[in-house]
Amino acid sequence: MSPTSLPAHARRGSRAGVRSHQAILVREQDSQHSGSGCCGRLGESHTELGKAADFSHSRARMEQMGEIYRALIDAAPDLDLVVADPRNIVWLYPAIWRAARNNGLGVGATLRSMGRAGAPVAVVVDGETLFSGRLPESETVVKAVLDRVALRFDA
Repeated sequence: MSPTSLPAHARRGSRAGVRSHQAILVREQDSQHSGSGCCGRLGESHTELGKAADFSHSRARMEQMGEIYRALIDAAPDLDLVVADPRNIVWLYPAIWRAARNNGLGVGATLRSMGRAGAPVAVVVDGETLFSGRLPESETVVKAVLDRVALRFDA
């Protein structure tokens, strides 16, 4: 299958001969309930085993990352946009290392960026972690990503 026959969303940010910028939206990809099995779910409030965490904090972070993702798709269609779980260390840390080093970050700055990217939520642009832990308003995050990408285009 040739790249031109792929759907538009699969080709975003990867045009031939054009080096795109990468934004990694780090967020946990947990279920919205605790364990489940053939007999039902554990942790629902109406069960004797219930009263467990309802994961509302994870849901709120997922919804905010969704807002950021949609806004970035609209505002920067050539941006290589990736959503990754912070526990996916086999992919996440090497990806940040490569992007940071390819974009001129020193070893110390790269290691700091990698450390900050392992939070339950983080935003990484071209290997540099812009936000880690708690995110500001979605509009602030989107503006920071777009500003960082514009800076790199001008460089």
